[in-house]
Amino acid sequence: MKYSYYPGCAQHGTAVDYRISVEAVFSRLGIELEEVKNWNCCGAVHVPDRTVKTGLSARTLASARGLDMATPCNLCYSNLMRARTTLEDSALRTRVNEALAEKYDGNAKPKHLLEVIVKDLGLLKLTQQVKNPLKIKAVPYYGCLLTRPENNFDSPQNPKSLDDLILSLGAEPVKYYYKTKCCGGPILLTDEELALGLAKELLVMAKETGADCMVVTCPMCHLQLDAKQKAVESKFNIKIDLPVIYFTQLMGLAMGLDPKELGLFQHLVPTDKLIAKIGGRQ
Repeated sequence: MKYSYYPGCAQHGTAVDYRISVEAVFSRLGIELEEVKNWNCCGAVHVPDRTVKTGLSARTLASARGLDMATPCNLCYSNLMRARTTLEDSALRTRVNEALAEKYDGNAKPKHLLEVIVKDLGLLKLTQQVKNPLKIKAVPYYGCLLTRPENNFDSPQNPKSLDDLILSLGAEPVKYYYKTKCCGGPILLTDEELALGLAKELLVMAKETGADCMVVTCPMCHLQLDAKQKAVESKFNIKIDLPVIYFTQLMGLAMGLDPKELGLFQHLVPTDKLIAKIGGRQ
């Protein structure tokens, strides 16, 4: 299995731990991710001009060279999906292609890494790689963008793919009614108070489930729920202390990979107790 790989900006910045776990896990699974050369930002949420924003993602998609394009970021995935739909407008597509050296042809299909695992690889094959079944409870958190806009691998309203993945690793996915509620990450810089309030709701409900960790699929969600967890505790005078890990890190632990290979000691909320409970090497 081979994909064109668009890592997104965070993989080489705030989400190095995610990148480490992706490389370790996908290599073990025999899935080749060919990183796009000279890639650019997808446009995220800070490019107001529609043509420019769409053009940034179009340039990325045009570099796929006949392969499906995999990405680890919910924001990037959503932007690539939206751009693909927006570029059905022939006038816009013409304007965008006039600015691109490599023209967008509409053939590349964006896929989140979770879709690659659940739908393309299949959970049966993943289960065959499990060496250390995880006897823990985990909160499946999809975030607000992974299944929106419409996608081809899960329900926008009540997704199950991450729940199923957690279950296939021997862990128990707890019922979590905020699984697609926004974490506040996209507005952190413009309204920190509101952003921390949104994160607090998610973290408190996650803690109340009695889970051992929260599992995420997005670097912005991880930044908000892990790196900003102490800020939430301080602002609202509460104690949460809930590890927030990437789904690839959870996979790696079940596959028997060393926590250091998965970047699990780079989190701000310590993962030591979780690793000890799982029985992973430290």
